[in-house]
Amino acid sequence: MAVVVLLSGCEEFQPVFTGKYDVPEPARIYTDADFGTLTSIADVKQMYIDNDSKPYDIVDNCVIKGQIVSSDKTGNFYKSFYIQDETAGIEIKMGKNGLYNDYKIGQWVYVDCCNLTVGAYEGMIQIGYKDETGEYETAYLEHQILIDLHVFKGAIAEGADLVQPKVIAGEEVYDKKNVGTLVTIEGLKYLNKIFCIGYINPNIVDEDKKKSNENRFFLDEEDPDNWGINSWAMSETCFRQHVENGDFDNVVMNDGVTVGARKHLIVPQPYTMNQYFEMPGLSGARRYLQVRTSGYARFSDVDIPAPVLSGEATVTFTGVLTEFDGEMQFTLIDLSGVRKADGSPWYDENNKVIL
Repeated sequence: MAVVVLLSGCEEFQPVFTGKYDVPEPARIYTDADFGTLTSIADVKQMYIDNDSKPYDIVDNCVIKGQIVSSDKTGNFYKSFYIQDETAGIEIKMGKNGLYNDYKIGQWVYVDCCNLTVGAYEGMIQIGYKDETGEYETAYLEHQILIDLHVFKGAIAEGADLVQPKVIAGEEVYDKKNVGTLVTIEGLKYLNKIFCIGYINPNIVDEDKKKSNENRFFLDEEDPDNWGINSWAMSETCFRQHVENGDFDNVVMNDGVTVGARKHLIVPQPYTMNQYFEMPGLSGARRYLQVRTSGYARFSDVDIPAPVLSGEATVTFTGVLTEFDGEMQFTLIDLSGVRKADGSPWYDENNKVIL
């Protein structure tokens, strides 16, 4: 009986598939020849401007080609990437996380803009899907079928073919041609100023209270103080620590009540923050560069180097120049874009400060 069971068991579990799996076809690499006449990124951005800076639905044949100059690998970019050609740069609202797995820095992409919308968010021009709700000027390409219809991957550039950051200074920072492109800005000095909107209770569902003084507090550039926030941004853990330390207790909200009096209402969460740096060659409010970092970035809790915080040393940034409500903002791709005056890095590969 044991032999019978053994033999029947062997027969029962014999493999039923004895062939070979098909080798998948290599991914197609698109070229200019697949699309014919190309439209420059600058011309697409001009469509929005010529439409009285209102959303413009592209209905004609329009394909742009650009090289990817950003990455969401560290979490400082969200559901989008920036591409640039020789004329300009622009954000493509992709609607997916982990884009760096499929869309590499240096990769050429073609975007078929027909039936897409060119719009803006607080002045930052973008390409996306039409937002049927009307809440925003563009929406994300939320579904893969939409992405496959409009975004096509080309070759990955290497060496001299990679887009190199443009070194800009002074009024060049405010030149619209540089917004959305990869740039380097040198010789910046820390200003001990930040901008961050905190929320006492982010779960309030009453729309009237979401923006009320009872719900928000501001850590802003009007006060020459960084409230002990020496990091690029704040994760939930970092924010909780600042609250427990009482760093925000004396912040007075517009209704005269301090944050400390409402501390029991605070629900910790990640906070995006702007750290302010002074640009040489500019004066007044235009000398401020806001370095914006997401609270979800992997380096959000990493401290700015102590010599930079104290003003003993300057910093050079390389990343994407963006715009928010007429003010220039700067977004780091990762901390390799933070350099000393001599060009050497401030951080090692583990995001530890190099002194």
